Amino acid sequence: MENKLKILFAAAECSPFVKVGGLADVAGELPVKLKELGADISVVIPGNKRIVAKTQYITDFPVEMGWRKETCILRQIIDAPVDTYIIDNYQYFDREEVYGHIDDAERFAFFSNAMLQLILRMDSKPDLLHLNDWHTAPIAMLMRENEQKYPVLSETSILYTIHNLEYQGISGKDVFRLFSVNDSAFSVEKTEYYGSFNAMKAGINYADLISTVSKTFSKDILTPEYGYGLDGVLRDRATIIKGVTNGIDINNWNPEADKAIYFNFSRTNPAAKKNNKTRLKKELGLDNISSKDAPLFSVISRLVPNKGIDIMPPAFEAILKNGGQLIILGSGDKHYEGIFTELTRKYPGQVSVNIEFDANKARRIFAGSDFLLMPSKYEPCGISQLIAMRYGTIPIVRRVGGLAETVIDESKYKGQGTGFSFVGYSEEAFKRSINKAMRVYHDKKAWPGLVKRAMNADFSWDKAASEYLCLYKETNEMNDQRKSEGRT
Repeated sequence: MENKLKILFAAAECSPFVKVGGLADVAGELPVKLKELGADISVVIPGNKRIVAKTQYITDFPVEMGWRKETCILRQIIDAPVDTYIIDNYQYFDREEVYGHIDDAERFAFFSNAMLQLILRMDSKPDLLHLNDWHTAPIAMLMRENEQKYPVLSETSILYTIHNLEYQGISGKDVFRLFSVNDSAFSVEKTEYYGSFNAMKAGINYADLISTVSKTFSKDILTPEYGYGLDGVLRDRATIIKGVTNGIDINNWNPEADKAIYFNFSRTNPAAKKNNKTRLKKELGLDNISSKDAPLFSVISRLVPNKGIDIMPPAFEAILKNGGQLIILGSGDKHYEGIFTELTRKYPGQVSVNIEFDANKARRIFAGSDFLLMPSKYEPCGISQLIAMRYGTIPIVRRVGGLAETVIDESKYKGQGTGFSFVGYSEEAFKRSINKAMRVYHDKKAWPGLVKRAMNADFSWDKAASEYLCLYKETNEMNDQRKSEGRT
């Protein structure tokens, strides 16, 4: 890049510093690749007690929150792969959990307001703001609603990426008033949603360009089934919605060098994967049962409705009755946590249920399992299936969102597949796909080829990062057009 593009990337979480889900992986990995390609990029995240990193104090400044003021403490993480800043405030962010607090809407309103003040204080303003999900979406509203007061803000273009449409940051009008913008912004054309303030709607309506984390998802969200009440709003902006399928950091997720797994292996020398399976079963108390070659299935996921937990129990029963073994790692819905835990009593030695999230244990499960189960009700992109294939673990997924793009169905394209997929969201469809997978597993000629193809699939960030650079250029062009037409 001849002239470095100055990008400010804002997200609620960022790996490896603080992680809840896939958003953290994107925020932690994509900017690194963009920097390699020549972008001048900085990341900004909220403070959190979970952040384990050395930081240095930069400054502090007042932030208006409606009629009152709060203080923003700005810190920088030392030795981060890209410049990474923390917006902190003891009242809002001195907490263990990133999400799930009763005042989340107010907490991220503070983050948005603080971001505006940070930008106004910067000597060199960003060329582009890359905002992610509802937590940062109001920043787009603040930038555009304050252009008359601060004309320099119009020079910064805005890309808004939707990672998860289900969570929209809906709150009362009292939260809207914390932004100190004109009341006209609280309208059905901008942020109002059935009498409430919808943070995500602000991002959609104020951004110059919108992206989603897979091309399929960019079309899915225009339908009532996957639009979560915003499909009409999104259809109005359909011409500026683009899809870029997520990647993974292939250096971080590398079975050849991963220090968290028992034995390293590679696509050219995959034999040690079996040794990982043996050690994993021993660690988690799984017996060899009737066959040392029993297929090992795993679930590594938040146990929440959109991940397909309601169609999992019958499939699990079928797996276990047919001599397979099962590992579950994750937490979420207490009802289903109980159902899954009960399986350990019903099928001793065949099931290991781990109601937690342990990053190193997840790596060992990826390395030692034969199959990864992802029967998602919807999945904007999905990252676990990409990691699984990297480790030679075959994904069984529902053909939706990014799962449809990244997993080639072996039962449909025999000899070319990288996993298995099904269309209808039902217990029977899921079980049929599992049965097809088990037949290939026991085919000693077909199975090694399937594993090799999965491990050879390229899901590095290279392609996605290049696409984002093109989107950044297009976003700047859209902002230039907006200004030339006098739109605010």
